[in-house]
Amino acid sequence: MALQGTVIRTIFQTAASFGAAFDTLCQMSGINPEEISDSENMVEWEKAALIWVPLLKLSGDPLIGLHVGIDVNKLLHGMVGFLIQSSKDINYGLQILCRYGHMISPMVEYRYKVDSVASLEIAQNKMWRLKHPEPARHANDFLLAAIVNTLHALSGKRIIPLRIELAYGMREISAYRKFFGCEILFNKEKNRIVLRKEDVSMAVLTSDQSMFQLFNSIVADKQALLETNSTAKNLKQVLFMQFRGRIPTIEEAASALNITPRHLQRRLLQEQTTFRHIAGEVRKEIALQLMQNPAIKISEISDILGYSDLTAFRKAFKSWTNETPKAVKKRRL
Repeated sequence: MALQGTVIRTIFQTAASFGAAFDTLCQMSGINPEEISDSENMVEWEKAALIWVPLLKLSGDPLIGLHVGIDVNKLLHGMVGFLIQSSKDINYGLQILCRYGHMISPMVEYRYKVDSVASLEIAQNKMWRLKHPEPARHANDFLLAAIVNTLHALSGKRIIPLRIELAYGMREISAYRKFFGCEILFNKEKNRIVLRKEDVSMAVLTSDQSMFQLFNSIVADKQALLETNSTAKNLKQVLFMQFRGRIPTIEEAASALNITPRHLQRRLLQEQTTFRHIAGEVRKEIALQLMQNPAIKISEISDILGYSDLTAFRKAFKSWTNETPKAVKKRRL
Protein backbone atom coordinates (compact mmCIF):
# COMPACT_ATOMS: atom_id res chain seq x y z
CA MET A 1 0.00 0.00 0.00
CA ALA A 2 1.51 3.30 -1.06
CA LEU A 3 0.94 6.79 -2.52
CA GLN A 4 1.86 8.03 -5.98
CA GLY A 5 5.07 10.02 -5.59
CA THR A 6 4.00 12.98 -7.70
CA VAL A 7 1.07 13.67 -5.33
CA ILE A 8 3.63 14.21 -2.56
CA ARG A 9 5.71 16.39 -4.87
CA THR A 10 2.66 18.57 -5.55
CA ILE A 11 2.01 18.90 -1.82
CA PHE A 12 5.63 19.83 -1.05
CA GLN A 13 5.87 22.30 -3.93
CA THR A 14 2.61 23.97 -2.92
CA ALA A 15 3.75 24.13 0.70
CA ALA A 16 6.61 26.40 -0.36
CA SER A 17 4.16 29.31 -0.21
CA PHE A 18 3.78 28.58 3.51
CA GLY A 19 7.51 28.94 4.11
CA ALA A 20 8.35 25.25 3.99
CA ALA A 21 11.24 24.62 1.59
CA PHE A 22 10.90 21.60 -0.72
CA ASP A 23 14.31 20.15 0.19
CA THR A 24 13.65 20.62 3.91
CA LEU A 25 10.32 18.80 3.67
CA CYS A 26 11.94 15.91 1.78
CA GLN A 27 14.68 15.65 4.37
CA MET A 28 12.33 15.79 7.35
CA SER A 29 10.05 13.20 5.75
CA GLY A 30 12.91 10.86 4.86
CA ILE A 31 11.97 11.07 1.18
CA ASN A 32 14.51 11.17 -1.65
CA PRO A 33 13.40 13.77 -4.24
CA GLU A 34 13.88 11.10 -6.93
CA GLU A 35 11.15 9.02 -5.24
CA ILE A 36 8.57 11.69 -6.07
CA SER A 37 9.76 12.73 -9.53
CA ASP A 38 7.83 10.10 -11.49
CA SER A 39 4.11 9.32 -11.40
CA GLU A 40 4.97 5.63 -11.73
CA ASN A 41 6.86 5.66 -8.42
CA MET A 42 4.92 4.79 -5.28
CA VAL A 43 6.02 5.90 -1.80
CA GLU A 44 5.43 3.43 1.06
CA TRP A 45 2.16 4.31 2.79
CA GLU A 46 3.39 5.12 6.28
CA LYS A 47 6.13 7.42 5.03
CA ALA A 48 3.53 9.07 2.80
CA ALA A 49 1.01 9.34 5.64
CA LEU A 50 3.51 11.15 7.87
CA ILE A 51 4.43 13.92 5.40
CA TRP A 52 1.89 16.10 7.21
CA VAL A 53 3.92 15.98 10.44
CA PRO A 54 6.80 18.23 9.22
CA LEU A 55 4.30 20.39 7.32
CA LEU A 56 2.37 20.99 10.53
CA LYS A 57 5.57 21.53 12.52
CA LEU A 58 7.05 24.05 10.10
CA SER A 59 3.82 25.98 9.48
CA GLY A 60 2.17 25.79 12.91
CA ASP A 61 -1.09 25.83 10.94
CA PRO A 62 -3.83 23.56 12.39
CA LEU A 63 -5.50 23.60 8.95
CA ILE A 64 -2.37 23.04 6.85
CA GLY A 65 -4.00 20.22 4.86
CA LEU A 66 -6.95 22.41 3.90
CA HIS A 67 -4.76 25.39 3.03
CA VAL A 68 -2.36 23.36 0.87
CA GLY A 69 -5.36 21.81 -0.91
CA ILE A 70 -6.82 25.25 -1.55
CA ASP A 71 -3.58 26.33 -3.25
CA VAL A 72 -3.43 23.26 -5.52
CA ASN A 73 -4.90 24.22 -8.89
CA LYS A 74 -5.71 20.63 -9.83
CA LEU A 75 -4.77 17.16 -8.65
CA LEU A 76 -4.36 14.99 -11.74
CA HIS A 77 -1.34 12.71 -12.01
CA GLY A 78 -0.14 9.94 -14.27
CA MET A 79 -2.26 7.99 -16.70
CA VAL A 80 -5.32 8.07 -14.42
CA GLY A 81 -5.07 11.87 -14.45
CA PHE A 82 -4.83 11.94 -18.25
CA LEU A 83 -7.83 9.62 -18.47
CA ILE A 84 -9.93 11.88 -16.24
CA GLN A 85 -8.89 14.98 -18.23
CA SER A 86 -10.02 13.38 -21.49
CA SER A 87 -13.40 12.24 -20.05
CA LYS A 88 -16.54 13.67 -21.64
CA ASP A 89 -17.95 15.21 -18.45
CA ILE A 90 -17.42 15.58 -14.69
CA ASN A 91 -19.74 12.68 -13.97
CA TYR A 92 -17.63 10.26 -15.99
CA GLY A 93 -14.40 11.70 -14.59
CA LEU A 94 -15.59 10.94 -11.04
CA GLN A 95 -16.52 7.41 -12.10
CA ILE A 96 -12.96 6.97 -13.39
CA LEU A 97 -11.58 8.26 -10.07
CA CYS A 98 -13.60 5.61 -8.22
CA ARG A 99 -12.58 2.86 -10.61
CA TYR A 100 -8.85 3.58 -10.65
CA GLY A 101 -8.22 5.77 -7.59
CA HIS A 102 -6.54 2.84 -5.81
CA MET A 103 -3.75 3.08 -8.40
CA ILE A 104 -2.94 6.54 -7.01
CA SER A 105 -3.29 5.50 -3.37
CA PRO A 106 -4.64 2.17 -2.11
CA MET A 107 -5.09 3.83 1.29
CA VAL A 108 -8.06 5.84 -0.02
CA GLU A 109 -11.21 4.40 -1.53
CA TYR A 110 -13.56 6.67 -3.51
CA ARG A 111 -17.27 5.91 -3.75
CA TYR A 112 -19.53 7.86 -6.05
CA LYS A 113 -23.27 7.73 -6.63
CA VAL A 114 -25.87 9.91 -8.27
CA ASP A 115 -29.57 10.03 -7.41
CA SER A 116 -31.28 13.31 -6.49
CA VAL A 117 -27.76 14.66 -5.82
CA ALA A 118 -24.23 13.49 -6.61
CA SER A 119 -22.12 12.25 -3.72
CA LEU A 120 -18.38 11.54 -3.67
CA GLU A 121 -17.22 9.75 -0.53
CA ILE A 122 -13.54 9.69 0.48
CA ALA A 123 -12.97 6.60 2.64
CA GLN A 124 -9.55 6.53 4.31
CA ASN A 125 -8.09 3.23 5.45
CA LYS A 126 -9.17 2.68 9.08
CA MET A 127 -5.69 1.68 10.25
CA TRP A 128 -4.34 5.00 8.92
CA ARG A 129 -7.01 6.98 10.79
CA LEU A 130 -6.45 5.09 14.03
CA LYS A 131 -2.66 5.05 13.97
CA HIS A 132 -2.04 8.57 12.63
CA PRO A 133 -5.29 10.51 13.23
CA GLU A 134 -3.87 14.04 12.83
CA PRO A 135 -1.99 13.38 9.55
CA ALA A 136 -5.07 11.52 8.29
CA ARG A 137 -7.22 14.57 8.97
CA HIS A 138 -4.85 16.87 7.07
CA ALA A 139 -4.69 14.43 4.16
CA ASN A 140 -8.49 14.32 4.04
CA ASP A 141 -8.83 18.12 4.12
CA PHE A 142 -6.22 18.35 1.37
CA LEU A 143 -8.13 15.91 -0.84
CA LEU A 144 -11.48 17.66 -0.33
CA ALA A 145 -10.08 21.06 -1.33
CA ALA A 146 -7.90 19.73 -4.15
CA ILE A 147 -10.80 17.75 -5.65
CA VAL A 148 -13.07 20.81 -5.67
CA ASN A 149 -10.30 22.82 -7.37
CA THR A 150 -9.81 20.01 -9.87
CA LEU A 151 -13.52 20.07 -10.76
CA HIS A 152 -13.13 23.79 -11.41
CA ALA A 153 -10.09 23.21 -13.62
CA LEU A 154 -11.85 20.48 -15.58
CA SER A 155 -15.08 22.39 -16.20
CA GLY A 156 -13.78 25.96 -16.30
CA LYS A 157 -16.50 26.93 -13.82
CA ARG A 158 -16.47 27.26 -10.07
CA ILE A 159 -18.46 24.37 -8.65
CA ILE A 160 -19.91 25.11 -5.21
CA PRO A 161 -20.88 21.90 -3.38
CA LEU A 162 -24.27 21.58 -1.73
CA ARG A 163 -22.42 20.58 1.45
CA ILE A 164 -19.22 19.09 2.79
CA GLU A 165 -19.38 16.33 5.40
CA LEU A 166 -16.37 15.51 7.58
CA ALA A 167 -15.84 12.56 9.91
CA TYR A 168 -13.74 14.83 12.14
CA GLY A 169 -14.42 17.30 14.94
CA MET A 170 -15.05 20.96 14.25
CA ARG A 171 -12.00 23.13 13.69
CA GLU A 172 -12.18 26.77 12.53
CA ILE A 173 -15.34 26.32 10.49
CA SER A 174 -15.06 29.78 8.92
CA ALA A 175 -12.00 28.68 6.91
CA TYR A 176 -13.94 25.77 5.41
CA ARG A 177 -16.98 27.92 4.65
CA LYS A 178 -14.88 30.64 3.03
CA PHE A 179 -13.33 28.23 0.54
CA PHE A 180 -16.13 25.76 -0.17
CA GLY A 181 -18.93 28.34 0.03
CA CYS A 182 -21.44 25.85 1.37
CA GLU A 183 -22.73 24.13 4.50
CA ILE A 184 -19.98 22.32 6.45
CA LEU A 185 -20.99 19.43 8.70
CA PHE A 186 -18.51 17.97 11.19
CA ASN A 187 -18.59 14.71 13.18
CA LYS A 188 -20.43 12.92 10.38
CA GLU A 189 -20.18 9.23 9.64
CA LYS A 190 -18.26 9.77 6.39
CA ASN A 191 -16.10 12.29 4.53
CA ARG A 192 -18.14 13.39 1.56
CA ILE A 193 -18.58 16.07 -1.11
CA VAL A 194 -22.24 16.48 -2.09
CA LEU A 195 -22.82 18.11 -5.48
CA ARG A 196 -25.74 19.15 -7.68
CA LYS A 197 -26.61 16.78 -10.53
CA GLU A 198 -26.37 19.61 -13.03
CA ASP A 199 -22.82 20.36 -11.91
CA VAL A 200 -21.53 16.85 -12.54
CA SER A 201 -23.15 16.87 -15.98
CA MET A 202 -20.87 19.71 -17.11
CA ALA A 203 -18.49 18.91 -19.96
CA VAL A 204 -14.75 18.56 -19.35
CA LEU A 205 -12.93 21.29 -21.29
CA THR A 206 -10.13 18.95 -22.36
CA SER A 207 -12.46 16.12 -23.37
CA ASP A 208 -11.04 14.10 -26.27
CA GLN A 209 -12.61 10.77 -27.23
CA SER A 210 -9.58 9.44 -29.10
CA MET A 211 -7.25 10.35 -26.23
CA PHE A 212 -9.72 8.86 -23.77
CA GLN A 213 -9.66 5.55 -25.63
CA LEU A 214 -5.86 5.58 -25.68
CA PHE A 215 -5.45 6.34 -21.97
CA ASN A 216 -8.27 3.97 -21.05
CA SER A 217 -6.42 1.17 -22.82
CA ILE A 218 -3.14 2.04 -21.08
CA VAL A 219 -4.74 2.24 -17.62
CA ALA A 220 -6.68 -0.99 -18.17
CA ASP A 221 -3.44 -2.76 -19.18
CA LYS A 222 -1.70 -1.39 -16.09
CA GLN A 223 -4.61 -2.56 -13.92
CA ALA A 224 -4.40 -6.01 -15.49
CA LEU A 225 -0.67 -6.09 -14.74
CA LEU A 226 -1.34 -5.25 -11.09
CA GLU A 227 -3.84 -8.08 -10.98
CA THR A 228 -1.11 -10.56 -11.95
CA ASN A 229 -0.01 -10.38 -8.31
CA SER A 230 -0.71 -13.50 -6.31
CA THR A 231 -4.31 -13.98 -5.22
CA ALA A 232 -3.10 -13.94 -1.61
CA LYS A 233 -1.47 -10.52 -2.09
CA ASN A 234 -4.54 -9.07 -3.80
CA LEU A 235 -6.81 -10.54 -1.12
CA LYS A 236 -4.66 -9.05 1.63
CA GLN A 237 -5.00 -5.58 0.11
CA VAL A 238 -8.78 -5.98 -0.22
CA LEU A 239 -9.07 -7.03 3.43
CA PHE A 240 -7.04 -4.00 4.51
CA MET A 241 -9.03 -1.55 2.40
CA GLN A 242 -12.45 -2.94 3.33
CA PHE A 243 -11.68 -3.29 7.04
CA ARG A 244 -14.42 -1.42 8.93
CA GLY A 245 -14.01 -2.78 12.45
CA ARG A 246 -14.30 -6.35 11.18
CA ILE A 247 -12.57 -8.42 8.53
CA PRO A 248 -14.78 -8.72 5.42
CA THR A 249 -16.33 -12.13 4.78
CA ILE A 250 -15.00 -14.35 2.01
CA GLU A 251 -18.13 -13.50 0.00
CA GLU A 252 -17.43 -9.75 0.30
CA ALA A 253 -13.74 -10.21 -0.53
CA ALA A 254 -14.50 -12.40 -3.54
CA SER A 255 -16.97 -9.81 -4.82
CA ALA A 256 -14.29 -7.09 -4.56
CA LEU A 257 -11.93 -9.31 -6.56
CA ASN A 258 -14.66 -10.02 -9.15
CA ILE A 259 -14.56 -13.78 -8.61
CA THR A 260 -16.78 -16.29 -6.82
CA PRO A 261 -15.97 -17.42 -3.26
CA ARG A 262 -15.33 -20.94 -4.56
CA HIS A 263 -12.93 -19.65 -7.21
CA LEU A 264 -11.14 -17.57 -4.55
CA GLN A 265 -10.77 -20.61 -2.28
CA ARG A 266 -9.44 -22.67 -5.19
CA ARG A 267 -6.84 -20.03 -6.11
CA LEU A 268 -5.67 -19.70 -2.51
CA LEU A 269 -5.39 -23.47 -2.23
CA GLN A 270 -3.16 -23.46 -5.32
CA GLU A 271 -0.96 -20.90 -3.54
CA GLN A 272 -0.93 -23.17 -0.45
CA THR A 273 -2.85 -20.79 1.80
CA THR A 274 -6.41 -20.14 2.97
CA PHE A 275 -8.76 -17.23 3.51
CA ARG A 276 -8.60 -17.82 7.26
CA HIS A 277 -4.79 -17.65 7.23
CA ILE A 278 -4.75 -14.40 5.20
CA ALA A 279 -7.41 -12.88 7.46
CA GLY A 280 -5.29 -13.75 10.48
CA GLU A 281 -2.26 -12.12 8.86
CA VAL A 282 -4.27 -8.94 8.30
CA ARG A 283 -5.53 -8.90 11.90
CA LYS A 284 -1.97 -9.41 13.13
CA GLU A 285 -0.60 -6.57 10.97
CA ILE A 286 -3.36 -4.17 12.03
CA ALA A 287 -2.78 -5.05 15.69
CA LEU A 288 1.00 -4.52 15.44
CA GLN A 289 0.53 -1.22 13.61
CA LEU A 290 -1.96 0.06 16.19
CA MET A 291 0.33 -0.89 19.06
CA GLN A 292 2.74 1.80 17.89
CA ASN A 293 0.17 4.40 18.94
CA PRO A 294 0.65 4.93 22.72
CA ALA A 295 -2.85 6.42 23.03
CA ILE A 296 -4.58 3.17 22.05
CA LYS A 297 -5.14 0.57 24.79
CA ILE A 298 -4.92 -3.17 24.19
CA SER A 299 -8.62 -3.49 25.04
CA GLU A 300 -9.39 -0.91 22.32
CA ILE A 301 -7.32 -2.84 19.77
CA SER A 302 -9.29 -5.96 20.68
CA ASP A 303 -12.56 -4.06 20.09
CA ILE A 304 -11.30 -2.55 16.81
CA LEU A 305 -10.45 -6.02 15.50
CA GLY A 306 -13.91 -7.28 16.45
CA TYR A 307 -13.01 -9.75 19.20
CA SER A 308 -15.81 -10.61 21.61
CA ASP A 309 -13.56 -10.19 24.65
CA LEU A 310 -9.97 -9.41 25.61
CA THR A 311 -9.18 -13.04 26.42
CA ALA A 312 -10.02 -14.13 22.88
CA PHE A 313 -7.79 -11.39 21.46
CA ARG A 314 -4.88 -12.34 23.76
CA LYS A 315 -5.18 -15.97 22.70
CA ALA A 316 -5.22 -15.07 19.00
CA PHE A 317 -2.35 -12.62 19.38
CA LYS A 318 -0.18 -15.19 21.14
CA SER A 319 -0.86 -17.67 18.34
CA TRP A 320 0.47 -15.09 15.86
CA THR A 321 3.55 -13.90 17.74
CA ASN A 322 4.23 -16.33 20.62
CA GLU A 323 4.09 -13.24 22.86
CA THR A 324 1.42 -11.41 24.84
CA PRO A 325 -0.04 -8.13 23.53
CA LYS A 326 1.24 -6.37 26.66
CA ALA A 327 4.84 -7.47 26.06
CA VAL A 328 4.83 -6.48 22.39
CA LYS A 329 3.18 -3.10 23.04
CA LYS A 330 5.69 -2.29 25.79
CA ARG A 331 8.60 -3.07 23.47
CA ARG A 332 7.19 -1.03 20.56
CA LEU A 333 6.58 2.19 22.55
